[in-house]
Amino acid sequence: MPFITNYNGAMKILREIENGTCKLRCKTVWMRNLRYALKTQKNPLGLNKKQHKNISEKLKNVSGKNNITQHSKTLKKYTNRKSPPVSASENCNKQMVGNDGKLYISKPNVNPKTPNNCYWKKL
Repeated sequence: MPFITNYNGAMKILREIENGTCKLRCKTVWMRNLRYALKTQKNPLGLNKKQHKNISEKLKNVSGKNNITQHSKTLKKYTNRKSPPVSASENCNKQMVGNDGKLYISKPNVNPKTPNNCYWKKL
């Protein structure tokens, strides 16, 4: 893998990941390296604020974390339960129809140790 030192090189790598020409090990290594480059104080890519924002947004889109509903349909743990086929924590305080056809609402957990967790409650 070549070393990138500028904005255009980083965007080229992200486009390759998006198109699918760079996947598996290539994708994970570059994603990790680009995240590190954005996080460091030294600014190894020499980015200005606008370029930093563009790369950050592109990283989010390419990583696939935003696509939870599409990803969850393929996960076995979400298809074999009665509640909706998505994470309750990512859809807190929302109503959805479950796999059993009944209506569920996502409620926040009352445990103070895990304040951002939610669970599905049948209505």
